[in-house]
Amino acid sequence: MNERRPLLLIVDDDYRTALLLGRLLRDDGYDTEIEPDGVAALARLGLEPIPDALITDYHVPGANGLSLVRRARVCRDGIPIFVVTGDPESAAPLANEPAIEVISKPVDYASLVARLHAALPVHP
Repeated sequence: MNERRPLLLIVDDDYRTALLLGRLLRDDGYDTEIEPDGVAALARLGLEPIPDALITDYHVPGANGLSLVRRARVCRDGIPIFVVTGDPESAAPLANEPAIEVISKPVDYASLVARLHAALPVHP
């Protein structure tokens, strides 16, 4: 039986980093899509299939992490969200938002995958 792989939306204006992260995550059992800016990500969140989780840099052109989080929650209730930032203090507005993980750069990939697997188990 073929089960659908969880779809992750990766939002980062550092496209090479996003491509590398996407490739690694695909190897670990996820499907990925990459958006390079907040405007494109906001639009993508409303399209089918709705991503199962969001991984976003806090600072991206066209939107900030807070607006992306709010849009994602409208599109999929309870969506796991991972906000990556080099400046964790800037992500302070997310402290009042439920079920968001703020991850400091540089990202510990093994830790990110463990958190993803806890939120969205993959099936071999």
